Parts: sequence; C-alpha cells; structure tokens
Amino acid sequence: MPNVEDFQDNPSIYGKKLGEFTMQCPLCGGPLHITEAEYEIPVLGKVLIASKRCEKCGYRKNDIVPLEQREHLRVYFRVEKPEDFEVKVVRSPTARVIIPELGLELDPGIDAEMFITNVEGILQLFLDAIQKLRVLDPDVDTTAVESELKLIIEQRRCGFTVVLDDESGLSTFYSENYNIPLLIERVGIKKASTD
Repeated sequence: MPNVEDFQDNPSIYGKKLGEFTMQCPLCGGPLHITEAEYEIPVLGKVLIASKRCEKCGYRKNDIVPLEQREHLRVYFRVEKPEDFEVKVVRSPTARVIIPELGLELDPGIDAEMFITNVEGILQLFLDAIQKLRVLDPDVDTTAVESELKLIIEQRRCGFTVVLDDESGLSTFYSENYNIPLLIERVGIKKASTD
C-alpha cells in the first residue's frame, strides 16, 4: 500500500490523478491545496484519495473514500487467542462495529471516515468513547465498563466477537500472519422504493 505522504507529492505513481484545486483552509484561512486521485487498493477496490495541505499553517488531512459498493454484509470474527488482538480491521465509512458480548456498538456518524486498525485498536476506540462520555456527563457511571475494557486490552482477554455490519460490503478483517476464520452473512442490497 502506498505511503500517503508520498501520494501528496506524486499521486500519479500510485493512481490516476483526477484533479488539483485550492480552497480556503478551515484553520487559518490560507490557501488549502487539494489533490485527488483514484487508486486501486487490495480488499477495498477503487477509492478516491483526497490529500489536503495548507502551506501557511501546516494543516494536513488525507481522506480515503470508497468508490465501489458491494452487497450488505455482516462479517463476524471471534477473538479466541491473544494473537487475534493484532488482526487488522478495515472499517468503511458506512460500517457499524458491534461487540455483542460487551454490549458495545459504534455507529457511523455523518462525517465517518474509513480507517484501518486492529482488534486492540477497536477496543481502544470504545474505551476512548466511554471516557469522553464520562467527561461530558458526570452523572453516567461508566466505571464497570471502563474497568472491564481496560482489563481485556491489558491482559488480552479473549472470548468475544467483533462484528462489522456494513451496507457497502467493504469492511473486513485480515491477517498477514495466518488464516483467520470469518463468518460472513450476506444481508443483500437494499432496493429503492418505487413509491
């Protein structure tokens, strides 16, 4: 996979350059240079990579937007051994992440981004969200869930399932070190109403 920093300097090495333009930087109001290119990424297929950089304040942001949609899938991965914490998780902007045994669910927001992390990173995302909830609403008692998540992460406790429920069908799990057993449920593509 290409280094995103390299892409900013020469996207044509990795994909088909679609265009360049300048907008106002959201932080300082200076010129924000944007480069867009189409790229073929293993597992995801065609994506749009938009690289944004402000030379005035140094603001940088890189967005990956899937250009393909597949059928609605639910992909289940059972975490059964400590090595499973290193299994990669590719989550598209349309995917919900669910850990049913822990009662945890992460729904995509209006500005959700695609990300690649691992199972430990997913648990850390939930822990961070719970800690933010405690700060925003001190009346909510998150102590038990917070403690349980910390122990699971620190001790790599197994015995839970991570589910990616993705309407675009792009989210998945993978490992470079060993074959991982996945259960894939095909939910199908929602049909548009003719009303």
